[in-house]
Amino acid sequence: MADIIEIKHVDDLGVQTLSEISKKTFKQTFEADNTEKNMNEFLENSYNVEQLKSEMKDPNSDFYFLLLNNQPIGYSKINSDKDNFELERIYILQGNQRKGFGNLLMNHAISLAKLNHASSINLGVWEHNENAKKFYAKQEFVKTGSHVFQLGDDPQTDFILNKKL
Repeated sequence: MADIIEIKHVDDLGVQTLSEISKKTFKQTFEADNTEKNMNEFLENSYNVEQLKSEMKDPNSDFYFLLLNNQPIGYSKINSDKDNFELERIYILQGNQRKGFGNLLMNHAISLAKLNHASSINLGVWEHNENAKKFYAKQEFVKTGSHVFQLGDDPQTDFILNKKL
C-alpha cells in the first residue's frame, strides 16, 4: 500500500500534538549543542500549549502539519502580512529527514507565498546548523543579515535568509 502524505492546517484540536512535535524536533536538532538547562527552559517557554495557542490566534500566523499515513512527521509555521512572508519554523522528525519531506513543506510555503503575492520569503537559521544551511542554499535562499536568538541564557546568532520569488 502506498504511503499517504498530506499537509494540513493545524487547528485548536491539534495544539497538543503541535506542542509535542515542536519540542521533539527542536530537541533532536539542537540538544547536542546546548545545555540541558537552556534547552528545557526554551522548550517549556516557547512550545507549551498555551504559548502555541496564543501564536495560533494571530491572524497573520499559520501552522501546518506534514502527515505521513495520518501521523505528524513535521510541521511549519508561516507568518504573513501585506509586506512580509516569513517561514518561521520548518522541522521534520529525525527519522524522516533526507527523504524529500522538507522539500514538500518548503514547496507548500513557496506556493502560499505566491498566492499571497509575496515577492520573497524570509527565514532564520542558526549559524551552526549546517544541515539546514545546505538545505536552504539548495532552495536558493541567500543570507541578508543576522539577529540574536536567545536560547535560555545563551545569545546565539541566527542568519536571516531570503529567497526571491
